[in-house]
Amino acid sequence: MTQRFSITLTQLSYFVECAKTLNMTAASQQLHVAQSAVSTAISHLERSLGTALFIRQHSKGLILTPAGETLLRDSHQLFGLLTDTIDSIRAEQHEVRGSITIACFNTFAPFLLPHLLGRLQDRHPDLDVQVIEGDDDEVLGALRGGRAELAIAYQFSDSEGLDRTVIGEFQPHVLVGAEHRLADRGSVALAELAEDPFVLLDLPSSRDYFLGLLRQAGITPVLKYRTASYETVRSMVATGLGYSILNQRPRTNETYSGERLVVLEISDPLPGLSVAVASLAQMQRSTRARAVEATAREILAETAH
Repeated sequence: MTQRFSITLTQLSYFVECAKTLNMTAASQQLHVAQSAVSTAISHLERSLGTALFIRQHSKGLILTPAGETLLRDSHQLFGLLTDTIDSIRAEQHEVRGSITIACFNTFAPFLLPHLLGRLQDRHPDLDVQVIEGDDDEVLGALRGGRAELAIAYQFSDSEGLDRTVIGEFQPHVLVGAEHRLADRGSVALAELAEDPFVLLDLPSSRDYFLGLLRQAGITPVLKYRTASYETVRSMVATGLGYSILNQRPRTNETYSGERLVVLEISDPLPGLSVAVASLAQMQRSTRARAVEATAREILAETAH
C-alpha cells in the first residue's frame, strides 16, 4: 500500500527557509516566490500537523516553537538523505552537490573559513555553502536546532548527542607586548607572569578553558581586563595592558592598534585544544558534510606545518 502524506516537499522547503531567516519576507526573496505563497504554505503545513511551527511577531520576525525546532532538525535530515539518494543515482556520483550550512566558532573562523570556502568552491562548484558564526553555545545551538548540518569548533568538553571527529590541535601560547620585560625570552613559565594583569578572552567555554590553564599551573590570575573580541585582546596586550593566552596564531604580530606583540611558548606541560567537526549523532553525515570535513582537515594539517 502506498503511503500518502498530507504535507509536501515544497511546504517543507518553504518552512526550512523561514526557519533559517526567521522572516517570511526574506524567505520569499531567497526562494524567489511571492510572500503570500510562503505564508500560505506554512499555514497549510501547520494545519496538517495540528500545531504552530512559528510564533509570529508583528514587525519583529518569527520565533520557532518546540514543534518547529523538531521539524527543522528532521527536515534537514530528510533533505540530506534525499539529496544523497539523488546524487547516488546520477551518473556523476563522485560530484558533491547541493547546499550545506556549517556553524563555525567565531574566533577560529578567520583562520579557516577563507581557505575552506575557497577550496570547496574550486573543487565542488555545485556545492552551496552557508556559514553561521558564533561562540561555543551558539555554534552548538545551531547544530542542535537544525540550522546547521555541521559544526567546526574547539572541543572544550564532551557533548551528549554529538558525533565529533578531531581534525586538529593547537597548543596555548602567551602574548605580551613588545616592551614587556619577558618579550625576548622565547618561552616562559606561567608562574613568571603571576603578578601581571591578565587580559581574558571572555567567551562561553573559552573563559573556563583559559582560567583552567592558569589554575592548572597553580596561578590565580590578576584578572584586570576581559573582552569577547579576539582582536581586542591582542590590541590590549600590544599596548601594554597585560598578558594573555590564546591558541590560534595570526601570521602577523601587528594589531589593530598599530602596536606589535610577541608570542611566547609556555614551558608548563599544558594540554593542547582540539578542533573538531561535529554533527548530530543520530544523523549520518552526507557527502557534502564529508567533503567539508576532509577539506578542513587538510587545511589544518598544512597550518600545523
